[in-house]
Amino acid sequence: MPVVHLRILPLILAASSAAMANAQASPAYGVEVCTLTGTSGEYSVRVRNTGSGPLARADIAGVRLDAGGQAGEHLSVSLADIPAGKYKTAVLGRHGDSVALVSIATYVSVQGAETRQEDLYAGKVAHVSPGSALPYTLAPLAVRGWTVAYGSKAGPKLDAGSAVLLIYPARPGKKPDATRPEAGRTPANVVPLAPCRAPAAGKRP
Repeated sequence: MPVVHLRILPLILAASSAAMANAQASPAYGVEVCTLTGTSGEYSVRVRNTGSGPLARADIAGVRLDAGGQAGEHLSVSLADIPAGKYKTAVLGRHGDSVALVSIATYVSVQGAETRQEDLYAGKVAHVSPGSALPYTLAPLAVRGWTVAYGSKAGPKLDAGSAVLLIYPARPGKKPDATRPEAGRTPANVVPLAPCRAPAAGKRP
């Protein structure tokens, strides 16, 4: 009997270690966002589910720009049921349109009910102050009305004028504003908002 136990225990530990490693490698929730300009002039936003479970919904808010670059008509597109490891694309503008991304709200399903997970706001690096505790001043990518001071030793270096996403964990019971982040609240993370990369040959999302 002791021999049997000694042989099984390493197997149990190995299985537990593998399960923990898989859990660390594939978080339950995560998204990647990029923008895409098609050959026909359409402007799209691609949301990839990097988590281990399905993403119930992603609500994309955009805005149509006039000839002077000022925000006009508000646009909205919802993407539903994005499987783990896959992406879906929201087309915000067609040929001849001038549009920009404003925000994205993501939802997961918890016990059959959709629960908001994160609010992501499209911004740009308006100013950089090297050496400051909060070296980046972030402003909206297209709309107006807010600025956010930001700095993180662990975050990526951000270039002046570059497009970024400000990421805020959703607060239960608080209705978000799709056009601006909550005043006085620091984003949990800021990441570059880049054009989508072309998929490798032979690979499909």
